[in-house]
Amino acid sequence: QKTPCHAPVHHQCTHPPSCEFPCVTIDPHYAAAWKAQFAEMQPAIKAGALLGVFLGDEHVYFGMSLGNVKKIADLVRADWPEAIIYMNEAPDVAMCNYRKDNTTVFEDAQCLPQNVDWFGFDFYSQDSLSWTGAREAFQTHIYPRLSRADQRVVPTSLGYSDGSLDVAQAASLDTFCAKNAREFLGWGLADSRPVMLAPFHWNGGQRMPNGSISGGAGIIDLPRCAATYRAIGELVIAAGPEGTTLDP
Repeated sequence: QKTPCHAPVHHQCTHPPSCEFPCVTIDPHYAAAWKAQFAEMQPAIKAGALLGVFLGDEHVYFGMSLGNVKKIADLVRADWPEAIIYMNEAPDVAMCNYRKDNTTVFEDAQCLPQNVDWFGFDFYSQDSLSWTGAREAFQTHIYPRLSRADQRVVPTSLGYSDGSLDVAQAASLDTFCAKNAREFLGWGLADSRPVMLAPFHWNGGQRMPNGSISGGAGIIDLPRCAATYRAIGELVIAAGPEGTTLDP
């Protein structure tokens, strides 16, 4: 049985607990591995093409301890003080505080590792819960675990559908996806913690002349949604540094 969420949020965690899965941990030679990788990254860093390190997707959910996350983040920070260090998780970690094996992630009053700059989690829903559930979870469960005023969050919502869609289904997904983007933009404008929107995902199948989609729909196949995300990008670029705040 799943453990209940530790605070009232209006959703259910999306993955059933399991004891049979490959457990994620770190390379015992992680320090040497990072040294070699960091050396390879130098040309891109010096060219300004590389701004940070992505620690991975759903590693804590699949068994990585926060202690090991801290080890890696601290190692990166020591060698590269200016790096943006970013990690993403499954919703269960952020919303219900448990891993795939139903063990607890955060202890009482435990914070996210201090050198993790950006924290995100996936939450996929095709109704208003997409933005209300994610926002409530971030504010209720994640914000109190951010020890630095300049740590940020990255919402990852749905902009994709498996399989083929007829004209009406494609139009409906496009309408939802565009509204979803606007809702997250509104949150970002009102709250300094969200630093980036990471919708899943851009690539898709083939949009037919009549508006139907074959082979799965991504944002690129949804005209209104794609235009909305492009407009958000233009807004952020045009705002420049004065459009960014580090206030908590």
